[in-house]
Formats: sequence, C-alpha cells, structure tokens
Amino acid sequence: MAKKILIVDDDPDILDYLSELFQDNGYQTATAANGVEGLDKVRAEKPDLITLDMDMPEKGGTNFYAGLRKDQAIRDIPVIVVSGVGPRPPVLTRDVPTISKPIDNTKLLQLVADMVR
Repeated sequence: MAKKILIVDDDPDILDYLSELFQDNGYQTATAANGVEGLDKVRAEKPDLITLDMDMPEKGGTNFYAGLRKDQAIRDIPVIVVSGVGPRPPVLTRDVPTISKPIDNTKLLQLVADMVR
C-alpha cells in the first residue's frame, strides 16, 4: 500500500505542485490550506508523513506543529518543513528537516523516502 503524505500549505500552487510530485513518485496525498484544517486532516487521514509550510493564515506552521506534538494519537508522525520562511522557529526540534522554497525536488523526495520506510 502506498504511503500517504499530508501537504499543509496555504498556496494552492504549492499544494498542486507537491501533490503531483508525490503522486508521480508513488505516494498518496491529502492537502490542507491552513493549520486548523491540517490538524483535522491529520486525525482523519492518519498520514505517514506531513509537509508543513510555516507562514499560513488561521493557524500557522508553528501552532500546527505544537498542536500535533501535544496530541498522543498523532504526535509521532514525521514532519518536513517546506517553507520560504527564514530562521527555524524554536518549537521545531532539530530532528525536523527543513526544505526551503523554491523546492529542490531531489532533496525533498530523498528525505521523504528516508522518513517513511
């Protein structure tokens, strides 16, 4: 069964781009346009991995990540930050990889493959 990736980003072009990239490489995808929707989708979809933008309306990446890690049922799902935002927010632990926009497809796909074995 294909691994599922939840893409959380407020940019519809990024949602489409990453969905297509992951699907072309054998993954299932689900998307969310902000952190509130993202947390709901994590609980409903139970993805194997989450890609997370940091700068979003309603509930940004920092608050999404904090909420994710507080919930025992979903706290261990791995996260890759895919964002154009600069410095790493303090809530993110050092084991959370970060990919800057514009996205390096090869690097992102390698990280995903390493994290969802």
